[in-house]
Amino acid sequence: MSLYQICYRSRIKPDVVAGDIEDEIAHTINRLRRMNALNGVTGALILTDTHVFQLIEGQAEQVDVSLQCAASDPRHERVEILSRKAVEYRLFHDSWLYFADLRMDHGRELPSELSMIMPRPETANAADILALMAHIAGDLAEAQLTNRLLQI
Repeated sequence: MSLYQICYRSRIKPDVVAGDIEDEIAHTINRLRRMNALNGVTGALILTDTHVFQLIEGQAEQVDVSLQCAASDPRHERVEILSRKAVEYRLFHDSWLYFADLRMDHGRELPSELSMIMPRPETANAADILALMAHIAGDLAEAQLTNRLLQI
């Protein structure tokens, strides 16, 4: 069985979010992680002030189901596929859903890799987003290796 990867961008519809945004985010991330674990799907989700970027990887049928779920979510609009391809390995092989909250209201300085993307996420191209995802996956793998070595 081959692995498949989809990366998409969608615009957030803020008027659809009911209640506290932080609770909504936590509930959604927990739900997605449970669903991904059940379906053997891994990946990452990046949240900006206005957009969501998600990379989904796994078996083609399960990846398509996850994409359809996201596309039918009323909190999203203009779901745009940035990349859809077969891959040899998972970038986020140890993560049911890596989550990065990059909303600007958190008052932190963003890494240089984001300087081209964050001011205008609606114009970010597929190559930039895939490079960002690969960078995040590399950092995550390095941190996991360090944790394992420290446990010895």
